[in-house]
Amino acid sequence: MSEYKQVFNLGTYLKFALAEFTQIKIYILASVIGFIICFFTDHYSTVPFIVPLIVQVLSRSGVKYRQRHLSALVELPAQTEAPVFIMNRNGEILLSVGKTQDLFTEYRITRIQQLIGPGLLAPVIEMAENGKSGDTHAPSVEAFSDITLKWYDIKAKAMASKESTGKILVWFQDITLRKIFDFRLQDLVRYSGTLLYTLENIVDSGDAFQTLSAFLLKDYDAVFITRTDEDKNLVGSVFKTTDDRVETSGVIMIPKESLAPINMSRKKAEIISDDIEGYDSQEAFLQKNPLDPRVLDFIGTPIRNFITYNEADLSIIAFNFKSKITAYEKRFFEFLVNNYRTMVMLVDLEKKRKDRPARHMGQDT
Repeated sequence: MSEYKQVFNLGTYLKFALAEFTQIKIYILASVIGFIICFFTDHYSTVPFIVPLIVQVLSRSGVKYRQRHLSALVELPAQTEAPVFIMNRNGEILLSVGKTQDLFTEYRITRIQQLIGPGLLAPVIEMAENGKSGDTHAPSVEAFSDITLKWYDIKAKAMASKESTGKILVWFQDITLRKIFDFRLQDLVRYSGTLLYTLENIVDSGDAFQTLSAFLLKDYDAVFITRTDEDKNLVGSVFKTTDDRVETSGVIMIPKESLAPINMSRKKAEIISDDIEGYDSQEAFLQKNPLDPRVLDFIGTPIRNFITYNEADLSIIAFNFKSKITAYEKRFFEFLVNNYRTMVMLVDLEKKRKDRPARHMGQDT
């Protein structure tokens, strides 16, 4: 465990010291002490008055200097978006502040059961009673709130006291993005399993890319799926959903010299994504990210964001994710492209398998 050492700041310390000199009560206390000393010593001078004054200033300013960040730390629970509060063993909210208090007031929440459901009170209480102080690997409870529509990782700890007060400190951590990532991975695995069972039908349809695009189009407005040709150019089609059906563009070739993001991703061998929020206009966004005009024309709607990645000869770029492209989404997209590459290889193998008997029959005739 590392210890953080602060560098002494003389200027800040002097500000606290000067502020103490403006406090009337330290003069009153110094005067009382001085008069007492002078009375019992029968020796009157300014020293008994000055020394208590200086001692108070030094001690009080020293304490305030050391604790100058404490108020900000105390304020943190009040400013966090996820709930932090104190409750009793029945789940009744005893204390909440800041944004947590605002949430509870808005929805008239007086018990934790209203926030996460009655079935999770017992696990939270058990966690609080069995938790050990300083245990960074303490158990937690995951729950979905029908009020905030978010997933939370919940931790709880019985508050330290000589006597059992029954008070429990509870703090939530928003894990919605992580849970969505987990659910989407599960969906992708199930979708891939379905494709394996229908591999022959995909080959017979003659358009594996359209089948693969369907999963991405649940969360994106459009997707451009390509493969490299013999000259390292990218060749493929754009897919979008129109009136609940997948619409396909004509074949589009992106020259290997192109500065389009889908090509730059191959050259850099990394995920590339961008969002229009960081730009003053659509023109500035497209100037930084020169998307192919044919792709833009087919999509037909302004591009808000995109993400692109590649694996072997397969490159995919998806447009207009329904939310913000986070680190979780980048991880998911990388996993998806790798998964799609495997599916494309299986389609290629299935095509060769189906073509082989046809060639043999041709040779026999």
